[in-house]
Amino acid sequence: ITTSDVEAVGPWQRGIAYKGFSPNVKSFEGVDVEKVLSMHEMPVQSAIVSPISGTKVAVEDKDANETVTVAGWAWSGGGRGIVRVDVSTDGGKTWNTAELGEGKDQNPSRAWAWTFWELELPVPSDALAKGGMEICCRATDASYCVQPESPEKIWNIRGLNNVSWHRVQLPVVQEVEE
Repeated sequence: ITTSDVEAVGPWQRGIAYKGFSPNVKSFEGVDVEKVLSMHEMPVQSAIVSPISGTKVAVEDKDANETVTVAGWAWSGGGRGIVRVDVSTDGGKTWNTAELGEGKDQNPSRAWAWTFWELELPVPSDALAKGGMEICCRATDASYCVQPESPEKIWNIRGLNNVSWHRVQLPVVQEVEE
């Protein structure tokens, strides 16, 4: 083990591998890569693991007050714990707060593991008529940093740190009695 007051020499820290470039950088021509600080912590992020995109949701009819169980994980870099995960079926106009599960009891400033979450989410009354629904989630960490809505404002030439809201598309179909 060697201690040093400079970054390691190599492609991962000194090269382009872990550098966060501005969205306006379209090529590396004329960019002094070594002057760009390497990423050391990841931003807050979350994902829906169930249901996966394409999973059919069967409802009795448009007025049936059906729900779908949504589950996932959330994590933030720097040991910051997760304080909340919100889930939406209307593109973020309204939110339902998920129940945090395993991982919620980590020290909020020393949280190194995923925090799992789950929610019984109401199926929108217009989902059957539309033929489907989109579910999105966003997490908030102990520093109250929140995932951005979309990648447009944060996208970069390497595609790194795109931690925008995770979205799944679910077809909604009429339940057929046998």
